[in-house]
Amino acid sequence: MAQVEIDLYTPSLAEVDGELRPVLIPERRWYDTLLGGEGDDPIERWNAKVHQDLNSPTTSTDCWTWTACLSEDGYGEFSLGGQKARAHHVLWALEHGSPPALVYGSRGWERVHLGHLCHDRDETCEGGPACLHRRCVNPEHLALLSHTANVRAGNAGTHQRRKTECPSGHAYTSYGFSYTDPQGTTRRYCTACQNGLRAAKFVGSRKVLEAAA
Repeated sequence: MAQVEIDLYTPSLAEVDGELRPVLIPERRWYDTLLGGEGDDPIERWNAKVHQDLNSPTTSTDCWTWTACLSEDGYGEFSLGGQKARAHHVLWALEHGSPPALVYGSRGWERVHLGHLCHDRDETCEGGPACLHRRCVNPEHLALLSHTANVRAGNAGTHQRRKTECPSGHAYTSYGFSYTDPQGTTRRYCTACQNGLRAAKFVGSRKVLEAAA
């Protein structure tokens, strides 16, 4: 459960995971600029960076593909009010308001994602930064999802299971082993990294991990 400084957010209600739930919305300069109409026309500039042709080669035929700058994790970026915004947030925000950052549920406060339904429908997409659906900015393809629901819907487990190397490039077949924690979650660890090549990222030894299981 996230520890939240309530004073930093505006409380509201929004449809998250298909039901109306309490949310917290942070201040965003880009959203204030979008509504304020100062300077150039942001929507005209935004539209110039979008491929809306039904024969778009990059995603589903009804996706609107962002053609400009991308973040490291593969989402479109749009500069507005001296702040970078996720490109798929902009048009969605005009209709629904600034996206909430946190939602309250049975697990307490957790993060909110503006998820891509086009990705969730595509069982062949592995997800991750290379996922082309992350470039889609069609507001009809978006929905607010809690972090729990977003992970469950986004094929993240499939993407992770298909990895053959650890982040340092060691092959899991040679250096890896699986560890199931007391909560039943199975994780993969790399013994080469555990032995010092990436010690800052991995704490503890194989013996300690196996004993914890």
